[in-house]
Amino acid sequence: MKTKHITFQIVLLYLSCILCLAGFILTLRYQSATIPSLTIVAGGFWWILILFCIYKICRLSHRRVVFHKGIYAPRDLDEIDGVDFEELTCDILVANGFEMAENTQASSDFGVDVLARKDGITYAIQCKRYHDTVGIEAVQQVYAGRDYYECHVAVVLTNQYFTSSAHKLADKIGVVLWDRDMLEQLL
Repeated sequence: MKTKHITFQIVLLYLSCILCLAGFILTLRYQSATIPSLTIVAGGFWWILILFCIYKICRLSHRRVVFHKGIYAPRDLDEIDGVDFEELTCDILVANGFEMAENTQASSDFGVDVLARKDGITYAIQCKRYHDTVGIEAVQQVYAGRDYYECHVAVVLTNQYFTSSAHKLADKIGVVLWDRDMLEQLL
């Protein structure tokens, strides 16, 4: 489903590029003789829109790549940004037998980055792509987010490890911690 949505967005961006190019051509044709300075400004505007569309197409094409088990190691995930880590988490979960895994909206996610389902059990997952250990804040966030999204299980997934206080709190309140070792098993 994610790949189809991205493909649809890419097609819309290609159409937008064509429309922008047509707008640029029409601007050159009808404005060049009357007001040359306006032609330059309008032409620049159209080129900026075209370049923006091309940038978005490249970015979406990168995200359309389908994850296959065995092509990544945990160290590969240390260099990607947080948004890409969340997107990749969805693909990793699906490749590992989850029926559904999707991102929540970036803002106001209530401590949950990914919602997933496997064997009728729903998961609220907080993704933490860090350079250091993950503390109790992530455990607290996903614990609250689990109830908000009405999920059965709360999980914190990281490319690193957890502090001892994060382990203690997670054990006490029933949050599952998937650290670098678990991530390696999923990859």
